Amino acid sequence: MIAFLEGILISGGTEAVVSVGGGIGLDVQVSALSAGKLPPPGESVRLWTHLAVREDNWSLYGFVEAEERAMFRLLISVSGVGPKVALGMLSGASARDIAAYLRTGDEKALTTLPGIGKKSAARLVVELGQRVPAAGLSGEPAGIGGPVPEGMGQAMAVLGAMGLTPARAEQALLRARQADQEIDQYIGKWVKAALQHL
Repeated sequence: MIAFLEGILISGGTEAVVSVGGGIGLDVQVSALSAGKLPPPGESVRLWTHLAVREDNWSLYGFVEAEERAMFRLLISVSGVGPKVALGMLSGASARDIAAYLRTGDEKALTTLPGIGKKSAARLVVELGQRVPAAGLSGEPAGIGGPVPEGMGQAMAVLGAMGLTPARAEQALLRARQADQEIDQYIGKWVKAALQHL
């Protein structure tokens, strides 16, 4: 298995070409989000990779961040979700956002992603909802996203005490955070913002 590759970016975009030395250039398919993070052609680049092997085709998929590759591998473990569909999903939303959709059962958000209809969204939630580690009080699931603010974790506990399920509380808090990226650590503001997004 090829864990990653390093080389000179010859051409960018979603079908990047990377020169790895020895006169060898590799075609690497990347998501639109990763393509936007690639350096200009002529500069060095490192991509985390996944090699998909079929009888008639070998395809190399590349990711600027290891978290994106982890989500890609999780998605393709679901029957009916191939590499192209998974890459399309990761072109429409970050790995962190997809993880949140799966954990909270947000099928509506999943259907906004390329190649995902209602049935596929339901299957993804059923098969992966419990496999994506739930956000703890101090951080996001391993390998997906960054730390959860302390106030958000405490607000989850308060909302739980008010009778909300963990999934519904987390979904409301994530929506509140999307609406206000600068929300501070004060627990009362987190709870009030979340209640407005139920």
